[in-house]
Amino acid sequence: MNNVLITGASRGLGLALAQKFYHSHWGVYLVVRTESAKVAISEKLPDANILVSDVTCDEYESKLGPWLEETTIDVLINNAGTVTKDPTLGSTQAEYLRKEFDTHCVSALSTVKGSLDALKQSPQPIIINISSRRGSMKIQSELKTKGNGVSYSYRIGKAAQNMLTLCLADDLEDMNIKVVAVHPGRLLTRMGWTDAHIAPSDSAKKLVQLVEENQLKHRDYVCLETGTLPW
Repeated sequence: MNNVLITGASRGLGLALAQKFYHSHWGVYLVVRTESAKVAISEKLPDANILVSDVTCDEYESKLGPWLEETTIDVLINNAGTVTKDPTLGSTQAEYLRKEFDTHCVSALSTVKGSLDALKQSPQPIIINISSRRGSMKIQSELKTKGNGVSYSYRIGKAAQNMLTLCLADDLEDMNIKVVAVHPGRLLTRMGWTDAHIAPSDSAKKLVQLVEENQLKHRDYVCLETGTLPW
């Protein structure tokens, strides 16, 4: 049996991914923030392995190693995310940037470091960072985001995560660990933008299919709707 580790698994895309992998007979290891979320997921996915932790807390990384001891992780999906509504210079604040940076970038780094030994046990390990079209420096430079109300802190957090993806790709390729960034599409979630139109379950189905068919390539930055994105 293959195993997948998913952060931010209590709702939205994270929960949809957990359900899809679970019903495709994968072992699922899920990170959620609250005990109530763990109880709710356990009712739906009784064999799921669930860790309750805030991915931005100082103790998070040290919890992962013991939890995953003697476990093989074949796929790691850094999905945990937040959105702060600060589309202008006037509305954004330093604390918003810190929050998004910690959630989208630092927590992804902590998850990789805490689960690295488990990833090394897999014959074909892959790290998938759930990114966004909003993290593309090229798209931003072409003014495609100008005036559409997209958060400063979210864009900056996702751009930082994209750089982390490339740094990890450099560092881990000699360990045969594939690293990719995936924009799941314009999702109909609580964090979705005004042009959202895709159910999380449909996006999850597509991503699981790409994983199972080994279609994702090292250093990919792809959108599940349109294909390759520019960094």
